Amino acid sequence: MQLELKVNNVKYSRWEKVSITKSMTSIAHTFSMEILNGAELSIQNDDIIEILVDGKTFLTGYIDEITASIGDKKRPTRISGRSKTGDLIDSNILTPQQYNKLNVLQIMSNIVSKFGMKVVSNIKLSPLEVFNTKVGETYFNAINRLCKQTNTLPISDKYGNIIIAKNDKKESEIVLKDDDFKSLKYTKKLTYRHDKYVYKKESMIDDVTDGVIADDTVSRFRPFVKVNTEDKTNQDLAKWQYNKNKSEELSLSAVVHGWDLEINTIVKIDTEIVQNSFLIKEITYTKDDSGTVSNVTFVSKGLFDV
Repeated sequence: MQLELKVNNVKYSRWEKVSITKSMTSIAHTFSMEILNGAELSIQNDDIIEILVDGKTFLTGYIDEITASIGDKKRPTRISGRSKTGDLIDSNILTPQQYNKLNVLQIMSNIVSKFGMKVVSNIKLSPLEVFNTKVGETYFNAINRLCKQTNTLPISDKYGNIIIAKNDKKESEIVLKDDDFKSLKYTKKLTYRHDKYVYKKESMIDDVTDGVIADDTVSRFRPFVKVNTEDKTNQDLAKWQYNKNKSEELSLSAVVHGWDLEINTIVKIDTEIVQNSFLIKEITYTKDDSGTVSNVTFVSKGLFDV
């Protein structure tokens, strides 16, 4: 595997240590790279970078931090940063905006228009009656509220743009067997399971029906109750919480050879200890003296099914 960093049309290779994390629950991917001789690097904070794997784009973002040091006739340098969407986490909205009868793609495209990134989606999106941004909230918080309201996920792609995604339960053709894993850990626990999920409105004077979903597989008295502060109905939130907690009953983490897997992909695992299909929630790709591997977090394929 050839790994290069492209900055201002110049490519740099010979990276000794690399770590890149992509997750379905974070809008920004992160990266950290180390090189033993940093004297050849002509890079600065705020430079837009492109990480290439075998000549193809793997991540596009900005350098947030550069650390250079000197010792034993070498000049090791470490750089770290995030995909372009990291700016949405750090920046705050100055002027509020109201959107009427637009869908999440149209609204989000307008919200991020000044950041030089695109918003794409291949799912059917219905218009919302109204959505308001708030002064002082981060751009990410506005986007996150919007996605919660529409049962979608904002994910950064390899070009630093935003994909509005859903888990549609379509399985890939990927089958992972025992020899594909360097290590594998499978856990099943009841910690997050409850016999009943209840959401209530924030105000007691509101005459609103509570949202209640029962889990008949839990025989113990273990109620989950929470106040609804979201722009969703009590019943929708109760159903979402039930599905989320049920999915988190199973935990599967593994170290897989190579960097071939991607998040938001459903794969089949056929090993000695587990045979089932799982959704890839998060991957940390690493390269160092011990080799090139992916640390993968698998979850139930229904986790983000809404």
